[in-house]
Amino acid sequence: MTQLYSNGVALNMDPSALGELRDSSDISDNTDALRCRMADDGYIFLRSFLDQEVVTAAREEILLKYAIIGEVDTNHSLDDAVYCEQSALLDVNLRAFAKSVRDGSCYKKVVLHERLLGLHERLLGGKVRPFDFRWPRFARPGEGCGVHCDGPYLTRGTNRIFSSWIPLGRVTRIEGALMILEKGPRHADLLKRYLEMDADRDHLEWLGDPRNTRDRFETRWLTTDFEAGDVLCFAMNTVHAALDNQSPTQRCRLSSDSRYQLASDPLDERWNGPDPPAHGRDKVFFPGLGSWNNKDFQDEWKTVDERGRLVISH
Repeated sequence: MTQLYSNGVALNMDPSALGELRDSSDISDNTDALRCRMADDGYIFLRSFLDQEVVTAAREEILLKYAIIGEVDTNHSLDDAVYCEQSALLDVNLRAFAKSVRDGSCYKKVVLHERLLGLHERLLGGKVRPFDFRWPRFARPGEGCGVHCDGPYLTRGTNRIFSSWIPLGRVTRIEGALMILEKGPRHADLLKRYLEMDADRDHLEWLGDPRNTRDRFETRWLTTDFEAGDVLCFAMNTVHAALDNQSPTQRCRLSSDSRYQLASDPLDERWNGPDPPAHGRDKVFFPGLGSWNNKDFQDEWKTVDERGRLVISH
């Protein structure tokens, strides 16, 4: 198997350190079994759960927008999503561009899919409210995502929230698939202080080195090769990261993060409302373009000027 990396760190490829996500498709219609699986594993992985045509339409919609600003090489098929290094990023109103991507009509049909909402309603036991903010994610070759839990970033209103990671097209291991740290006996103790933190208040960086984190928790990283229509749903205390995109064809990874809570629970004001403030009005969700251990959220959020133009601090 090809050596896999996360945040530039070579992972231990031994089966005792790296395993396969458990597929829960066989219990997708059994609410009690799904809740038990989530409690036991911290995640639910469902193959071919969403309509592939709906996901493919969202992929095309988003890639067209990235092609317009020169991030995708139009000398190749759009679906190949081949990275182009000569983009117009410095000339683009990044705030307007990012909003157009996350508010795209085809993309909304994925994150607001009736079956996806129904899954979260069954897990949470009531009518759900999707977060108003959504996180479509474009990962260039060499890029990934650091080790973290979602809790410190999302739970000012309630911690009864689930995240759904959705591949918008094929995402194999070497193209930057998501990976989840298997739950083990030391999980709760090692995460207790971290999960009490607030990412903005406490200036959180990534949780740790992916190899050292696995050693400390004494479990395994779990991942797989994903296809359009798959869904990976996980809890606020689930440790996860992304593998680095090592595509041999310079293929960019396209995926989505969306969050769901009970409609009756309080909201986190950072991510909800007609114009969510997120991590600050001067920042735009635009992952990649460098690695800063997520200091000041720079790995995922880029500072922009008053005209929405990109400003990268080093």
